[in-house]
Order: sequence, then C-alpha cells, then structure tokens
Amino acid sequence: MENLSTGIEGLDMLMDGGYPKGKSILVTGPPGSGKTILALHFLHRSCKEGKKCIMILTRELTEDIISQSQNLNLDLKPFLKSGQLSIRNIFEDKMNKIKSVSKFGKGLCAVDTDIIEYLNSMSPEVDVVVIDNIGVMAISHDIREFADEFSSISIILLKSGCTSLFVMDEDSYDLTHRLTGYMVFGLLRLTTQENFSSGRTKKYLYIEKMRNKAVPVKYSLFDITPDGLRIITGMK
Repeated sequence: MENLSTGIEGLDMLMDGGYPKGKSILVTGPPGSGKTILALHFLHRSCKEGKKCIMILTRELTEDIISQSQNLNLDLKPFLKSGQLSIRNIFEDKMNKIKSVSKFGKGLCAVDTDIIEYLNSMSPEVDVVVIDNIGVMAISHDIREFADEFSSISIILLKSGCTSLFVMDEDSYDLTHRLTGYMVFGLLRLTTQENFSSGRTKKYLYIEKMRNKAVPVKYSLFDITPDGLRIITGMK
C-alpha cells in the first residue's frame, strides 16, 4: 500500500510509512492536544512534495491558522500564493453571508454552507483534503443526520482518490457515539495526562485503528516543540 508522509518522522515510523494513500484518517482528542498541529504537518509536507491540497476550516480563522503554521516553521503561506494549497473557511463564509442577509431577517440556517456541495465541485487534481473541525456538524444535526452527512463526505473523498484527514474534537466524537471511528480507514487518538504535583502535562498518541497496517498497540509519548509535534517514545 502506498503511503503519504504525515510530516512527522517518528509518526511515519509508527505508522509503517505514513497515512494510506487515498484513504480517510480521523484525528480526535481534547482541546490543546495537538490535533491541528498534526494536520499542519501533513499539509506542509504534502505541499512540499508537490501535491495539491485543500484545507476546510469550520471554526478557526484563516489568519490564525497561517500564523500558527509560521510559528511552527510549517509556513503554508507560500503554497497559498502559488495556488498549491487552497483554504476554504466555512465559518468566515457563513459570517459574511449572515451580514449580507441580516437586513432581510434571515437566520443562520438560510446561509449555511454545504461542505458536500463544495467537495463535489473541487478539482479532480486535488490529492489531499484536511477538514478541521468536522465535529461542528454534531451540533446542528442529530446522530442519524450526522452519520449520513459524514458518510457522504467520506464517500466523495474516497471516490476522488483523495487522502483525507478529519480533525474532530473529543466532545463531539463522544457526543456522536464515536460513529466516525467506524467509518474511517484509520483513527488516531491524542490524550493528555496532568501531573498536579509537578505541574506538567504529558501528551500521548494512540493509533487505535489503521487497516492493513501493523501498528504498535501502545501509547506513544510526544511533545509540542517550536518546530511542531515530536514523537518521544512509546509506552506499554
């Protein structure tokens, strides 16, 4: 099976080469655990290797993501300028539409942007799609609707041959009864462990699921450094 590098050397080793090409991977964890940073590593490496990438944001501001990438030496701005990377900000689009229609008394539902429609119209040349955070769909849909929409998104990306990375907050993952974990090819869970006596927090990564791959059945300790995420060691 062909792989795409995660952009993190230690993680590529743990995953027997990286993310399976053309498959969907879910990354979940609590706030501050490093989910978006992991996604930035993947986008930066994919762009450097000449792949055409799309990032869909549902809550973060575009300028905040760009700033974060620059602070971690994973600068995405050059790829945006060259057109190799496109960022579609659903949240900002929604807010702009609300402003334009508010005088007519229309609410949020009238201007909700359809991710599925956007993905259906994307170029067949796209290699990589990152959606951060897919969990917002859990707020406006019941579980059955969420499952149907997530399944539709996954199928579109699978048929297009894209390698896709879904970022989902832990609360939304639990709220939807962890359905997304069954619907993706691979699942990475990030966790944090607080030590109140030392005042330090340890971060762990667990490859809970990766079809057709021999992955370690253990938690791996990692750290977030000025250069991004770094795998330190494994733990039984």
